Order: sequence, then structure tokens, then C-alpha cells
Amino acid sequence: MKEKAPIDGQTWDSNLKQAIDLIQKNQNFIFCADLDPDSVGSMLALSLYFNHLGKKVYIVMSESLGDGVDFFEQIIEYNSLKVVRNEKSIKEIKDDVQSVIFFDTANTKLVPFYPIISREILSKAPPVIEIDHHFGADSEEMTDYGIKLFRNANANTEIIAELLSNLKEVNPDFPNPFFQRNILIALITGLLGDTLGGKVVPFEEDFKYWMNTLGGSLGSVTRWRAGDEERFSDKQKQKFGSPDHVLKYMNRLDEAKQLCLDTLMKTVELNGGVASLNILDSTYENVKEISPSYDSEWFNEVRGFLLNTVPEHSGKVGIVYFHGQNAEGKDCIFMKVRRAIDYSGFDLRESEIKIKELFPGDEYMGGGGHPGAVSFRVQPVDENDFKSRLQSIVEHIAKNLP
Repeated sequence: MKEKAPIDGQTWDSNLKQAIDLIQKNQNFIFCADLDPDSVGSMLALSLYFNHLGKKVYIVMSESLGDGVDFFEQIIEYNSLKVVRNEKSIKEIKDDVQSVIFFDTANTKLVPFYPIISREILSKAPPVIEIDHHFGADSEEMTDYGIKLFRNANANTEIIAELLSNLKEVNPDFPNPFFQRNILIALITGLLGDTLGGKVVPFEEDFKYWMNTLGGSLGSVTRWRAGDEERFSDKQKQKFGSPDHVLKYMNRLDEAKQLCLDTLMKTVELNGGVASLNILDSTYENVKEISPSYDSEWFNEVRGFLLNTVPEHSGKVGIVYFHGQNAEGKDCIFMKVRRAIDYSGFDLRESEIKIKELFPGDEYMGGGGHPGAVSFRVQPVDENDFKSRLQSIVEHIAKNLP
């Protein structure tokens, strides 16, 4: 497949018009994405608007979401959105799908159930729209014929917001998407998720515009009801009226999870400007008395916070590595590498060359991301062997940090 590249100018305008025409024409869609707050927020926002247009959407979600965005599950349930959670369900709806939209996903390897989606749906060459802001590393187009909405953006939800703006113009008789609380919350959550709460913002003008636009709309459509003898008054913890309310909810950790995080942070190793944290299966001994298993949703939320906390420990770069499964269900070791919030001196995508050198051939399973955040996957190997190779990667990065 062809490597993705940002699109602008007349090509962008033409592609955007083609996407709108396709959406207007077709009725039944399947939405696919690698799952994180930005991708799920993108799928939910567009699904909710499609509902207003009388269209049917199947959302592919192979796993439950963490506590930080569990309100997405409430939005799904309240609005009776159709979620596809396994291969059997894909086979059941395959003949009902007219079009496919991919969101916020670097390549096909990261799409849940992609092999069966490819075999049962894409093999019929349905119309496809690809919406993404991932470039470089192993990013590649999902199809060689789909409509491409690729643009430099802080988050995929910025692109979805622009798409919704254009859809609103051609559907003036339908509800305004920017007056719908759940659509606004989904878009804001994605934008906050991909910018670490507004702390890492590559395109500041776009961020300010959309945060002010979406946040202002959310404030204007949120009604706070006072309490009476029959009900309590609305609380900010249960009802979002601003981006700040959403961010506070996303950033909360209960006492038990905070203890687990603090315990693991004590094992972080420092090498120059690189902090690394080993949470391979053997290190579970460090937290087994205070944590469920590593593959639990409970620990998955802790790990999400660790990905942001470890880089701050060094002030420059952090690496967290752990066992897991890729989107195809194959065992692997993940290396999640991120920059500290106030550091921008090194493009993390450059580390891929060294990783491919140390994990040659089939040992390297893929990776990519942004200048400030990348994820790489390699075949499982003996832990001591892996740590030895990782040390070379750490030293390589540390040596090249300004």
C-alpha cells in the first residue's frame, strides 16, 4: 500500500466534497479504527450525526473502554448505537454494509478483525473513506481506491469536526451537530486525548479554534438542574458542561490505581534523558498484591497513565514496554515511546531504524506514530535478550537527544 501523506489545497477540497457526496448517497456504513479516545470519539460523533440523517452505522469495537472514557459506553447505550464486537457479528451484517469508513488508524494491522473485514466486506470493493492524521513510519493507505481525508491535525476529531461542518451545510433541515451535547463531548474528548489535555499541541491555532468553538457550544447547550425533594442537583463529575469538566474526568485515578502507579514508578530506570519502565509479565511480582492481572481493564487504565508519567520522570523521553497482542491477535512485546510535555528536541519516529536493526526480519512487527509519541511491536523473545537489545535502543536515543 502507498504511504500516507497530508493533503491540502484543491485536492483536499475535492476529496472532502467526494466524501460528503458518498455519505449523502449511501445509507449503511461500518466504522473501523484502532481504539483510543480520539478514534472512538471520531466514530461516535459521526455515528450520532448519521443517526439524525436516518443512516445506519455499525461501529467495530473489540474491547471495552477504560474508566477514563467510560462515558462513551453510556453514550452508545443511551443512543442505541450498533456495536460490532466479534467476528460472528461481522459475518451477520456483511450484506447490510454499503460503505466503509476508517478512522485515525495508521495501517490495516491495527484495525480489529481486519482479516475478516477484508474477506467479508472489502473484497466486494465497497466505497471507502479514510480519515487520518498519522504520517511517516509504517502509516499506509488502507485501500488503493478510497477517498482520502488525510490532513495535519492535532487529533482526528478536528477533521471530523470539519466534515460535520460541511455536512451541516448540505443538510440544513436536520439538527445542527454542534448543538448536540454527546457529539460535542465525543469531539472534545478526542482532541483532549491526543494532545494530553492540551499540553502537547502541534497546531496551536487549530486547537484554539476547535476548543473554543466546541467548548463554547457545549457550555451553551448544557442545562444545570437544581435539586429538589425528588432528585439531586446536577454535579460536574456526572455531567460535562465544559472541556475542563471532561479533562478532569479523564484524568482521575482512584486510590488503589494510584498506589499501583506509584509502586511501578519506583522501578523506572534512567539513562541520560531516557526513562524506561519494564512491565513485562515477570515484573508482575512488584504489584501482584495490589493489582489485578496485567491483561485486566483495571490495569490497562493504570498503564495508560504510566505512558504519560514515565516521560516526565526524565524530562525528555520515556519508554514503557510490556507483553500484549496486536490487532491481529498475535502475541508481541510493545514499546511505547513518548516525549515529555515540555520537550520537542527529537523526532521519536527516527528510533524505528535502530529498532529494525536490533529486531530484524519477522522479529519486527510494525510501528509508527507522531514525532512526540510512537508505538512499536516486536515478536516475543526471552526477557533478558529483549532487555539487552532495548538497552541499545535506549543508548541510541539518549545519544541523539539535543
